Amino acid sequence: MKKGFTLIELMIVIAIIGILAAVAIPMYSDYTKKSRTSEVATNLKEVVKMQILWKEDPDKGGKSTADFATLINSIGYKTSSGKTASDVAGCKGTAAGAATDPWACGAFYAYTTSATNGCSGTSVAKDSSIAYAEAIDKNQVPNTDTTASNNWGKACMDKGFNLNHTTK
Repeated sequence: MKKGFTLIELMIVIAIIGILAAVAIPMYSDYTKKSRTSEVATNLKEVVKMQILWKEDPDKGGKSTADFATLINSIGYKTSSGKTASDVAGCKGTAAGAATDPWACGAFYAYTTSATNGCSGTSVAKDSSIAYAEAIDKNQVPNTDTTASNNWGKACMDKGFNLNHTTK
């Protein structure tokens, strides 16, 4: 009697492995995209804290009004990369930005303090949204859902630490 596997048995095993891979690979891709959003809430919360400190500073950050800072470098916020850019697309490049750049570049998101950002139209009023994040590459994060809560292309946080997403 011969020992071993028949050709049919091997083909069945290969077919089963192929079916499992066809199911597992897209699920893995979705999980990695979702994991990239973990930096957003933490970084936006830090920007909001720094914005509140800026506004409550008796010297008003060297300004005569008590507005929130409109330049992210004014509040001293830096990401781990320390890179800034003049726009979100500039975060894709490798060149270092200037101190007057309005965007701080993270691993997958760019952050700014501007109150006139892409979160208008959400439940957060435009003038109370003091921290904003936008995906550097929208293909790298969950961005295809039509409901704002599952769409991570853009996000903002207000002074009450409420995180909001926008599909716009």
